[in-house]
Amino acid sequence: MDSKKVKKELDAIIGQLKEYAEPLRPFFEHEVTLKEYPKQLHDFDVRPEHKKRQALITDLIQKKFQNLFGRRAETELHINVDTKLAFNIADHHQVLNHPVLLSANYVSSAHKFLQLEKQDAVIVISSGDVPPNNFFSKNGFQFHGKRVPIFSNSEREYTSYYIPKRDFDFVGRLKRADRWELFSQDEKSFLAQEQERIQSYDYSKCADYNDQITVIVRETWPRIFEERIRATMPELLYMTQEELVTQCLITLLKGDSIISQCLFDKKFRDVVLEKFRGIVVTWNEEESKGTHFFWRKYPDQSRSLRMYIQGNRLVPDDVRFADLAVSIDRDTIIHMLEKREIYPSLFMIFSVLNFYAGVKPLVGYGSLTYLAFMKDAWMATLDVVGNTAERELASAVETDGFVAGLALFFKKVGEKIQTLYAYDCVCDGGVTQRYLEKISANPFGDILSVSAPDLYAYYSQKYVPKKEKIKVSITTDEAASVLLPWL
Repeated sequence: MDSKKVKKELDAIIGQLKEYAEPLRPFFEHEVTLKEYPKQLHDFDVRPEHKKRQALITDLIQKKFQNLFGRRAETELHINVDTKLAFNIADHHQVLNHPVLLSANYVSSAHKFLQLEKQDAVIVISSGDVPPNNFFSKNGFQFHGKRVPIFSNSEREYTSYYIPKRDFDFVGRLKRADRWELFSQDEKSFLAQEQERIQSYDYSKCADYNDQITVIVRETWPRIFEERIRATMPELLYMTQEELVTQCLITLLKGDSIISQCLFDKKFRDVVLEKFRGIVVTWNEEESKGTHFFWRKYPDQSRSLRMYIQGNRLVPDDVRFADLAVSIDRDTIIHMLEKREIYPSLFMIFSVLNFYAGVKPLVGYGSLTYLAFMKDAWMATLDVVGNTAERELASAVETDGFVAGLALFFKKVGEKIQTLYAYDCVCDGGVTQRYLEKISANPFGDILSVSAPDLYAYYSQKYVPKKEKIKVSITTDEAASVLLPWL
């Protein structure tokens, strides 16, 4: 498409995003460069009470990485949790793949790249509840525009939290699906070598698939970038939200706090159920969406069941499993968490990490919106129950640390620009220092504008009036060719 037409349509799309996606508006106007942007993300105040509460979280994070990577992990991997805690919570616990999620870990830490000495690790508290067949994964990863399956179709609705260790035989899956011949000889060689590499990693300390992913991500991340800059770039370490908050709850629910009151104080609980109903990641009982506080393990499968409160029990919404109801008493809930029979919902996860402990969430375009709604709901809840001290603490939590929603890595193929997925970068030898210097010198707002067509696809479904919707004909790749002419 002609560059003038691309620019005209892009301006119209951004105009509507600014009008109808209010949380996004200021980011399109950010003139600070991508290199400087993360310094703003990490410039915030931490309340002393929040710092005290975060000690439990930092202790659990340190223990997790020591268990997986050895007792010297803290020093060898440059893990520093004695700082202002701001974690990317928008990422999914899966192999590195999608441009939006891949870029988020650079956006949050661009100031740590191209330094003379190795920088502190980037810690991601990722979602381990996502099924393999999600928008950012599609059962595996994408390579040169073709899907590479890690999971079978029969496994597509599994929840990552319950998936056992696996062999990552994606070459075998491609062959059994008669899709191996879709790849060139060079592509086949790369995939075969990559599978051999992944299968060679040390998984001896891994308890399950999620632990394997933590190992794979840590090993893959440096190879996204060219070899000469790897020595000083930060490690990328994933821990799932579900595991971290489960361990937090086993401790927190033994005491009295707004977290335990959500469950064990009926009056408080009823206010919470009312104020949070309808937020996209909480619950909507009439539409059988979300769950009240916890997900229940599905018998004999790596799946989960939603539960809603009936009386003083959490009862599976699927009537076939009514006998798996969970009594809402302190000892039972703690026991079920310890046995991994239940795990926390996103309501519990964000309530514990962010609105109780004060960890700053680094968010994507979805969580930028729904965490703002959750913060408002917590303010309303604490107003009703008259807890001014907790209201003041929760009100101080910033939920607009936007990092996940823009693609960063592109290359020119012939006369066209192509967005790169993770293994495209690896196959090419890694993103170069020169590329990082160029992309990082651009204003954040300009880079975000490149991804406006994709952002519009999400926001227009929810917020743009039907009669005003634009029929988008341009792509992120075309936007990049206009806004990043140096490509």
